[in-house]
Amino acid sequence: MDAHRRKRIAVFGGAGYLGAVLTGQLLEAGHQVDVFDSLRFGEASLTGLRGRDGFRLVVGDIRDISRVTECVKGADGVVLLASLVGEPACDLDPKETVDINLIATKAVAEAARYYEVPRFIFASTDSAYGIQEGIMREDSPMNPISLYARLKMQAEEEILGLQRGGFRPTILRMATIYGLSPRMRFDLIINVLTLHAAKKGKVTIYGGEQWRPLVHVADAARAYAVALEAPLDAVGGEVFNVGSNEQNYQIRTLGGLVKEVFPEVVIETIPQSPDLRDYHVCFDKITKALGYRVTRRAVDGIREIRAALEDGRIPDPTEARYYNVVRKS
Repeated sequence: MDAHRRKRIAVFGGAGYLGAVLTGQLLEAGHQVDVFDSLRFGEASLTGLRGRDGFRLVVGDIRDISRVTECVKGADGVVLLASLVGEPACDLDPKETVDINLIATKAVAEAARYYEVPRFIFASTDSAYGIQEGIMREDSPMNPISLYARLKMQAEEEILGLQRGGFRPTILRMATIYGLSPRMRFDLIINVLTLHAAKKGKVTIYGGEQWRPLVHVADAARAYAVALEAPLDAVGGEVFNVGSNEQNYQIRTLGGLVKEVFPEVVIETIPQSPDLRDYHVCFDKITKALGYRVTRRAVDGIREIRAALEDGRIPDPTEARYYNVVRKS
């Protein structure tokens, strides 16, 4: 992409936890950003973006292909974040999950290919590695143990299978994200531990030896910005793990991270965990190929969430909009 030309980037899921941060970064870089979002969790995350030069909101569902093509046509880049995210949200309605996370996802990619969009970046997940020993690299076998992870794996295969001509998509497999966002989530491990430390003075750690990679939401968003600007030969048709080697943590160590920020907190450890995922991930490829490095540590995310809770920016963290599981009435 021409680094000196303002680009129009369509961000599907741009009002979400990661999307709202990415949208802000792209606007700050001078791009025009079309946020395509169903606003399932409201539009408060866009309050600080409305009125900014280059921002446009398209309210729609990615299952509505007519609305999708209106947004895709003429774009310089498409970032597909929109999906049902996380195991509990996906398990509520498996059919809806398949419709959104696989069938509609492939349709968005096909639209981008048809309209010859130069860049297409798909948000996948490191959780698709599942339960495995050793260090997982981009060419390691996938072993998903949830519907969410399995559909992400299948979507990767479908999207990469569309490659021909100038369509050369990029897959970013995200580590578990944490940190403050305009669309805050308190159903992610570091975020919920911080909430419990702030409100209860006690955190409970389930499990011990399992490995889990973490990445700050601002660093996660920056990976998409970097991939949009990198030479196409460096990113086209490629898969990248997004995170840092230093932020691979065993679950039992997470309480210590919280205690750095909340010295008075009580840490309870329960050896058995309902979450069986266990994967240690290598992030060398994105560093070597794109020069990508994270700028924030887990304790930075814990500190900023603590500050937001204490100064009233999140007056009621129990509100449904902070959690991805929204039960239908």
